[in-house]
Amino acid sequence: MFFRILNIITLPNMYFRDVIGHDQIIKRLISNVKNQRISHAQLLLGDQGNGTLALALAYARYIQCRNRSGQDACGVCPSCLKFNKYEHPDLHFYFPSAPNKEHKEKAKVSSKLFLNHWRKLLTTNTYFEYLDWLEAIGIENKQAIINAEDCNDIIRILGLKAYESPYKIVVIYMVEKLSYQAAPKLLKILEEPPEGTLFLLISENKDRIINTILSRTQILKVPRPEETALKQVLVEKHSLDPDFAGRIALMSGGVYTEAIKLASGDEDQLADFNSFREWMRLCYKNEAGNILKWVEKTAQSGREKQKSFCQYGLRVFRLCLLHNYKAGDLIKFEGEELDFLKKFSRFIHHNNAIAIVDAFNDAISHIERNANPKILFADLSFKLHMLMHSKKA
Repeated sequence: MFFRILNIITLPNMYFRDVIGHDQIIKRLISNVKNQRISHAQLLLGDQGNGTLALALAYARYIQCRNRSGQDACGVCPSCLKFNKYEHPDLHFYFPSAPNKEHKEKAKVSSKLFLNHWRKLLTTNTYFEYLDWLEAIGIENKQAIINAEDCNDIIRILGLKAYESPYKIVVIYMVEKLSYQAAPKLLKILEEPPEGTLFLLISENKDRIINTILSRTQILKVPRPEETALKQVLVEKHSLDPDFAGRIALMSGGVYTEAIKLASGDEDQLADFNSFREWMRLCYKNEAGNILKWVEKTAQSGREKQKSFCQYGLRVFRLCLLHNYKAGDLIKFEGEELDFLKKFSRFIHHNNAIAIVDAFNDAISHIERNANPKILFADLSFKLHMLMHSKKA
């Protein structure tokens, strides 16, 4: 593994200038505000780490700012100062939750119970992963949802007048976690909201959003940030060497959270590497008994950790292809990890790479749909054995 001591500068008080990349999207959002063409229900759709939440927060700040310029919010008006702590009275957050140790006696929980946790996480860093949120409230091994209590609260709040701004803004993070029982409560208010209402919905997976919710929103697809933009952030805000920052930006695929993990060599990254290396060896040798032991252990982790592990595997396969296509100078690995990558890349080639990537993406999709992890990882293991033994030509 490689390790670097990072100059840790978080991205908490989100302005447009703090969003990594997405210049064209930002210009479009600013134009919509300037021309008073703000759609009342907007869905920001993008993979984990694309900066959808950061973009939504910067957009909300800009809309509420009293002295905004043609490029960004002013940062000094009363509205912006309240946004610094995410305590603006006309900004409302809803997100997945579940009973934790603190609220285990409650039959129902809602976003209001965890609002302090949410604000604390945002004021630490607006670029975080869904698993970070679950860990922040101590429910990483549970299924979190946005429930009927949240929907009732949204309806109640939007029935009141705005305190001090033209808009009441409702940010719903991971709207695909909205329970099927609760979703119908929002349909009418999404279609015919009170004047001055803005819904900003954040999602990683459009296919898991109820169609009646989806049809009532304007979809804004947020791609991964440009690697050049990420490199600039790593150099300017984290004081990384430009060459190293460029390699990290490439390896992470433009994802800021992954870049930080790679650059710091955190413990989760090391744990994923050790577990992945063991798994691949077992799959190649087809040691059924040991594979099932590995599957049993992996199945005990939470679903979000299982997803994160599969995403780590996808990154390893990508680096294997870089190595095979003689782009090894783009790989910034050292020691055991680099040694494993060089050896393992022999089994990843043009005849099996697409099938392996598809298998991992399918696994992530099935995990999101609550598939049995023991069956899922066992099936994937034996499938990998066959794919790794397929011939190149």
